[in-house]
Amino acid sequence: MLQTFSSIIDFDVQTKSIRGAINPLANQVAIMSSYYNKKKSVKSRKLLQHAKHVNEICYELIKFAREVAKEHPDVEYELNQACNRTCDVYNVMKMKIEGDDKHDSAGTIIDIAKQLINNVARILIVTDSADLILIDKTIEDVKQCLKAVEQCIEFCDLDEIFQKLRSIMDTLMKQIASRQMDLLDTQKKDELGLVRSMWMRCKDRLYTSSRVAIVHPELESGVTNRNLVLQEINESIKKLQAIIKGRASSESQSKAGILASCFEEFEVSVIFANKMKREQQALLQNNLAMIIKEASSIAESASTREERQQNIHRLCKDCEMLLNVLIHSNPDCNNDKHIEKICWTTGQLRHYLQLATLDHIDDFYFLPHIPFQWLYSISAEGAKDKNQLRESEQEMVQHVLNLEMIARMACSLSVESYHNKVVRFAIANIANLVKQVVFATRSLANQPKSELIKKNMDVYKKAWSKELNNLVEAVDEITPVNEYLYISISHAEENVELISQILDAEFSYQNENNDGEKNWADLDQTVDALINRTYRVLNVIREERRKVVDERYLGNDPVMGRCHHLAKYTLVETKKLCDEIVKEGKPKKDALKKKSGDVVSQLLKLQVAFSKATTRCDAYIESFYAECDSTEHELNRNSLSIAVDKPLQTCLKICAILKVVVSNVKSGDCIQHWPVVVQKLKELNAETGALDFCVRDIITNGRSSAVKADLIMEYSGRIVECSRHALSVAMKDMSHYVCYGELFVSILSSAKTIISHIPEIYKGCLLSSSKRKKVFKK
Repeated sequence: MLQTFSSIIDFDVQTKSIRGAINPLANQVAIMSSYYNKKKSVKSRKLLQHAKHVNEICYELIKFAREVAKEHPDVEYELNQACNRTCDVYNVMKMKIEGDDKHDSAGTIIDIAKQLINNVARILIVTDSADLILIDKTIEDVKQCLKAVEQCIEFCDLDEIFQKLRSIMDTLMKQIASRQMDLLDTQKKDELGLVRSMWMRCKDRLYTSSRVAIVHPELESGVTNRNLVLQEINESIKKLQAIIKGRASSESQSKAGILASCFEEFEVSVIFANKMKREQQALLQNNLAMIIKEASSIAESASTREERQQNIHRLCKDCEMLLNVLIHSNPDCNNDKHIEKICWTTGQLRHYLQLATLDHIDDFYFLPHIPFQWLYSISAEGAKDKNQLRESEQEMVQHVLNLEMIARMACSLSVESYHNKVVRFAIANIANLVKQVVFATRSLANQPKSELIKKNMDVYKKAWSKELNNLVEAVDEITPVNEYLYISISHAEENVELISQILDAEFSYQNENNDGEKNWADLDQTVDALINRTYRVLNVIREERRKVVDERYLGNDPVMGRCHHLAKYTLVETKKLCDEIVKEGKPKKDALKKKSGDVVSQLLKLQVAFSKATTRCDAYIESFYAECDSTEHELNRNSLSIAVDKPLQTCLKICAILKVVVSNVKSGDCIQHWPVVVQKLKELNAETGALDFCVRDIITNGRSSAVKADLIMEYSGRIVECSRHALSVAMKDMSHYVCYGELFVSILSSAKTIISHIPEIYKGCLLSSSKRKKVFKK
């Protein structure tokens, strides 16, 4: 058996480049070990050949390391020492290879080869540290520039400092990108990606806030705003230095939510609850106690509806009671039904917790921009009332805290580890930004006519909109769509019922007091809530449809048609009726009631249409798998010609590759699996090219008719074109927030075309085979 890489190399290899340089040497040593294990003899000719090859590669790496040492004085001494030690082992190996001493066993040579490779690994690690030293030096230059920005008091000096800072940061970003591509640890790669995105987010804010701080030094809010941006950049740079030194924070780890993990662990462990030891039973009870504590916290939150609150409390009590009964039951009895009941109860509890979380998401996430808009409008007017400005600031900070709390609540119940990490990053970004926004608006309130402060505020408006949208999209990714639609529509029904109550109350008050004033603020607010809630539902459905329907065919999609009608006509007419009642005093109570009811009824119809369309998409994927299976069966059934064995094997490989591609593309963690998709599509490209070559060779040398031959070669050329198209589509750049639906549809349609043409191509190969043509016809 060949030895593994880790059994040969004693060092912790962290980069792809070092592993790529060591792998050929490790493979040679593994082959040498296999010879030794087989023959148990003295030096053999093949073993010496491999040892000589190892020595030659090591000599080239030593020469390369000597050149690196000359270019990098910081690691010159250590690198030369490592090279000298490696040269000593190299010379010993050379003597063993060239010598005629019969006492030198194969095991001795293999041990020296392993020692040589470990010394080479040490050289490569020291060489790699030279790149880290360069990054560290660039970081020190960045710190000096940031300190100069903080101490700058002249407007003309700021542009010069920023020009230098941008140049150094661009160099640092390139170095980080190169390091990120080379690392093997995905956690550290994600950390580096976060540092790179930090500079892209902060550079404009730092420049505009620094200009404000220099021009308006009397404004304490402007100086604090700049210092907060500098603090965010410095914290990211500290994280970068920690990563370079080999440490990564636990915040960036991809993991399932706390509640989701507790539920999974509980449901697995409860099967053996009555057979456990007391200590293990106590751990299981503690696990359930933690679930109940978190569930009670969610149930008592402000937006949880009373019905769900009661169900959560009832199910928590049921779980606790059932577990106690199970623990004290007889281990020899059959408790399968009792265990099944516990699992069903915990499943129901998880379901109601998910619905309670969706209550919060729907209440807070359908109008996330309103507090910022209110704060900005007050600041832009000069904020004559300081108390009003403070209240709007507090409301905005509290709103962000609520968004963060709800996002963490959604993460705790989600098993999507990758998307949980994206949500945590979005939370951290918006938590840093909200403090800066508050001080930027204070500066605007103090100097509302200053052009510099207005430009600074415009930068923050764009940044706030972007980060808030990122958070909403990230939370949407871990939110189950069907449950969200159910909750949102039920909340829309609450809005319609409240509209009806307000209208009845106001018009009855008007009839009793003809001269009394009517308060329509509640009506206007409730109608706006219904409309904005509906717009958010429509946006969610549109995004989901874009994931599975090609952009070219969205205009003919029935679900998108219903969304368009509801947004363009029903909601507009509802708002128009509300304005006529509130602003003009027209008695259109019944018309508004009917129109608001129409909004809910159309939402219900839209939900049904969306559900059916989603089911059809899943059925389409299942039909693809069925078509793959039938194609494989037909290929195996028609494999009669020895002359076309190669096309047969190639066709079967293509079917297998397509199955893997589609299974990865349709999965929930598609972006995380995307490298696998790209790799499989590259394999598909190679296989379709090989099949096309074989087909043309067989048809050219066979005796098929010209029309049939042209058709078969056209099919063959088409599958090559489809595989190339799928690969080019998959190679597009995909960031964290890119919807992969269009790519999914393009790849799936290419896969369907390939699968549909493969049987015809293979039959054409069989008919063109002169050896078994008659057999196939029979």
